Amino acid sequence: MSEKMSQNSAMSLLKRQIERGTLPQAYLFYGNDEKAKDEAVYLLAAHFLGENYAHSPDFFKIEEDPITIEEVRMLKIKSSQSAVSGKKNIFLIKNIENLSHDASPAMLKLLEEPSINSIIIATTQNKAFLLGTIKSRFSVFRFWTPEPETGKSEDELKTKLIKSLAVAESAVRKNPNSGNILKFEKTLGIYKIINDPTANKRLLGEYLNLIT
Repeated sequence: MSEKMSQNSAMSLLKRQIERGTLPQAYLFYGNDEKAKDEAVYLLAAHFLGENYAHSPDFFKIEEDPITIEEVRMLKIKSSQSAVSGKKNIFLIKNIENLSHDASPAMLKLLEEPSINSIIIATTQNKAFLLGTIKSRFSVFRFWTPEPETGKSEDELKTKLIKSLAVAESAVRKNPNSGNILKFEKTLGIYKIINDPTANKRLLGEYLNLIT
């Protein structure tokens, strides 16, 4: 899907896929417009499970931080089973960038071997935080709204990022548990794209505040 496609076009494409029955089995909705992403999730989930999909036994949502390998394995088991009352099992993975180090390979395997019984919907603010191998398995839709700059200089953000990266690396060396490793990987992900002129610096700053 083109990065320049408007949100109205994205929703229109989703509706056409539903009408034609040509839906992929894994969607990634990314961007800073949470309302638009929620509407897209509703459009898909309600089609298969009805308007009260959140209460359906065929709807499964994961939004923990970190997302553990046990949770991904649970989805793998459910994906092999037929839906109880709806047309499909619907898996919603909020903020998929929160996958733990151990959970990422399990998620990739789930995406590589999709079940016809299930539709996977993942969300994130910035798809750059995902492993390329995982991102490539999704049909990607962008939901974005322009936001005013905060006035914080880019140099300030870079300085804070360098300090945060040093702290995260030190924590991993002292105590290499899954939480410290995940925080280091997320901070390193920001560091890798901070010089990208197309990156939204305000959004990166907010994300850095969340993980540090």
